[in-house]
Amino acid sequence: MTTLVDTNVLVYDAIENSPHHVRASDIIDGSEDPLINSLSIVELGFVLPRYGIENDGVSAKLDELLHSDYFTVSWISERMLEDVSAFIVENGLSFRDFNDWIIAFDAHSRNVPLVTFDKTLSKKCKLVGIDVIEG
Repeated sequence: MTTLVDTNVLVYDAIENSPHHVRASDIIDGSEDPLINSLSIVELGFVLPRYGIENDGVSAKLDELLHSDYFTVSWISERMLEDVSAFIVENGLSFRDFNDWIIAFDAHSRNVPLVTFDKTLSKKCKLVGIDVIEG
């Protein structure tokens, strides 16, 4: 099944001593055509150093995702940002979570489930009709 993989799944997959590493790796390996939003690549670039990953490791991970034959990158466009903004307003959501809604809306617009470990986001998505698979 095609899924859109949230940033936290990518983070847990990259950090081998994380409590969710095995599950995150299984999720990624079990996807037939996993999608990642380009925002997740940006987020990964500033999150991994916080977990002690050195510059070379971060650079290698970003390069791996950008040039992967396994993942398909969904690039943020002006139209996507406009659509997400309208979705947030129409559903009474908060722009404080704009980054999360960009990724969740991308999954929704492609009619594929979002895979995430973020329980709060998962609950919010379900309330507005976005299909979620919890990690």
